[in-house]
Amino acid sequence: MDWRFLVTIIITVALGIVAIVLALKLAKKKKPAWAYRTTRIIGLGTSAPSELKLTFNGQPINNAYRTGFIFFNRGNETVRSDDVTQSILIHFQGAKILRPPMVLAQSRQAIGASAEQVVGDDDNAVRLGFLYLDHNDGMVVEVLHTESQNIKCSGNIIGSSEICYVGQFINPVAELKWGIPLIVVTGVLLGGAIVALTLRVWKESIILDLWMLILIVVFAPLTIGKHLSFVRQGMKFPKWSRFKE
Repeated sequence: MDWRFLVTIIITVALGIVAIVLALKLAKKKKPAWAYRTTRIIGLGTSAPSELKLTFNGQPINNAYRTGFIFFNRGNETVRSDDVTQSILIHFQGAKILRPPMVLAQSRQAIGASAEQVVGDDDNAVRLGFLYLDHNDGMVVEVLHTESQNIKCSGNIIGSSEICYVGQFINPVAELKWGIPLIVVTGVLLGGAIVALTLRVWKESIILDLWMLILIVVFAPLTIGKHLSFVRQGMKFPKWSRFKE
């Protein structure tokens, strides 16, 4: 077979795949999405004495949790408030919401992001509101609450089959607050180790050679990989959602 003919086929197939991928990405779709992360702030363990009591704004509680969640439009078609036929609710089943939810960040003021508490029977929730959501428009909301049996999202938007859960919501800015210096130090040590092994500065020291190999092969990849994973995870979410804690 003529190699030029083979190259032509390969290039044609590659261009076809690229065209299909671009067409799918540029297709007009509404893709509402959400994610959340919950951390325990304070709580009473089983070993706590009965005399120890916790309160929040005068209310007796046994524990308190902070949940931050993001809601945004991953699609290229605008989602308007009129498209919402069933309120978008974040349910905290079995929990008590301790204070009104707070909008920590939003893509821009013009979308009119809002969050309000909805009280129900054993199912307190947060209702989300907005005027419109263009591509990657949305909001980050913080909720303080007692222990929840389950956190889920419900609602209905015309033109979208579901509100997609896209995994744990993390804030790379906060997560890397202490990780960046560690990455820098590890990178410097890694560079020094590579130079040392290359130049064989410690040629006669087997112990130092082994240490440098361990640093290169084990410690550096684990350290750098751990913190860079936050960046990779954070790329799922728009830049405006990376707020300071």
